Amino acid sequence: MHVVVLAAGCGSRLGALGDHTPKWLLRVGDRTLADRQLAAIGRAAAAVASVRVVVGHAAEAIERELAGRAEDVRVVANPEFAELNNWWSLLRALRELPDDGPVVVLNADLLAEPERVADFLEDAATGDADGLLAVDLVKQLTDESMKVSLSPGETLVKIAKVGIDEPVGEYVGMLMARGDVLRRLRDVLEGFVGRADAANEWYEGAVGQTAAAGSAWRVWPMAPGAWVEIDDDADLQAAESLAAA
Repeated sequence: MHVVVLAAGCGSRLGALGDHTPKWLLRVGDRTLADRQLAAIGRAAAAVASVRVVVGHAAEAIERELAGRAEDVRVVANPEFAELNNWWSLLRALRELPDDGPVVVLNADLLAEPERVADFLEDAATGDADGLLAVDLVKQLTDESMKVSLSPGETLVKIAKVGIDEPVGEYVGMLMARGDVLRRLRDVLEGFVGRADAANEWYEGAVGQTAAAGSAWRVWPMAPGAWVEIDDDADLQAAESLAAA
């Protein structure tokens, strides 16, 4: 599999910390998010063909960090990170990868137990799903949650922060796509290019569009309490508690 880490965005809700530090390099406990995610990828190394990190805000800091590491991680530059949402980061990486994948996407602000991320990578590599979303089916949902709804056959119907009447859980920022599912996802992303009304789209919205068109995205249940998406100071405190545990 080819792993893509989306690390171009600015953590504006983290105040001065986010102004100078890309989220992927946030230190939680004794390790950065980059340390934890790369450790997880290392656990599943037999299933991983390449790793790319998409950079934008404070790109130089990530490049310096990677230059001093043993892992072979390629950098994909996104100079338009401030004008276009994360769909553009993902598309820039996908343009460098085989059309049929498989590709795993990790949000850079995801703190998760490395064992759980490695489990996802290995299950994605050995399973028969062409589209797989890590979803917490237990966590209490908030207005900020990226909610998902499923069909009776347990495949994705919708994914969004709003407009879902009966959500079953929260997408945690980790997915795999290959084959026709990946090709359809890339086609939707390419369709955003050059459209002013698509500048603020999320890649998750593109996932939802492929689901609406018939692509089968299955759910991979994420262990509740084993992850935090770090958007603000409260999330950072929750991440510190998880890391300490």
